[in-house]
This record gives sequence, structure tokens and C-alpha cells, in this order.
Amino acid sequence: MNERSSRSFRSTGIASVVLIFVMLCLITFAVLSLMTARSDLDQSRRLADRITVLNEAENAAGDILLSVVHCIDSNLDAADSDAFYRAVRSQLEGADGIAFTDDAHLSYDVPCGEEQRLHVAVELSYEKYPDGSRYRILAWNTEVAHEWDPDTPLPLYEPE
Repeated sequence: MNERSSRSFRSTGIASVVLIFVMLCLITFAVLSLMTARSDLDQSRRLADRITVLNEAENAAGDILLSVVHCIDSNLDAADSDAFYRAVRSQLEGADGIAFTDDAHLSYDVPCGEEQRLHVAVELSYEKYPDGSRYRILAWNTEVAHEWDPDTPLPLYEPE
């Protein structure tokens, strides 16, 4: 009789140990799943914030481009191309950060967060381009707004 109770205790003990091990595995899996989900949520929020800032910069750059187009349209009655470029330049230069590199080329930057900016370069024309417009977008891209400066130098081996 003593042998039966010992065997029963062992089988119950082994089943309990297996059950505890399975429960620990399930709890570990649940915690890892929760941590992964939280990390994914944080990353999605950061990405959504970055896309929102980029879209706002795109909209601001589009508004500035629209003012350039209105200025071009309002000066089409100029006597010649030189008068046209002078009139457009006098109205636009300095407004909204617009800078002219020459009579027919202008550029401007729109802040896109703290570390980037949206750079736009436009070519103007007194004559129509083949597509019927009087401007051509040469650049519309994001750039880094600061210089990279390494924080600390690497400790390199210097032989004596």
C-alpha cells in the first residue's frame, strides 16, 4: 500500500511540475507579445508624427509655389522677358524665404521638423514650356538641416 501512495505522489508531482512549466512558458510568451505590441505602437506613433510634419511642410511649400505661380501670372503683361524677370524678382525675393540664384531660378526652404527641411528649386520662364506652364520644379526634396558632429572620438590604439 505504501508503494501505491508513493507512485501516486510522483505522478501527481510530475504533472504539477509540467503544468507549472507550461504556465511559465505561456506567461513569458504573453509578456513578450505585450512588449512587442507596445514597441510597435510607439514606433507607429513616431512614424505618424513624422509623416504629419512632412505633410505640413509639403502643404506650406505648395502654398509658396502657388504664390509664385500667381506672381508669374500677374506679370505676364510685361514688355519683354527682362522686365518680366525683374518684376517677378522684385515681388518674390525675400518673401517666404524665397531666394533667386539668377533671374530665372529661385529656391526656398520650408522647415520640416527640427532636423530636416524641404528644399524646393523652381525655374521660371517668360515663354511657355511644352506642357503649357511657365515654371518647372527642379528640386523638391528633404535635406538635413544641421551639420553632423560626432559626439566623442573613438579611442584608437596609438603605438608608442
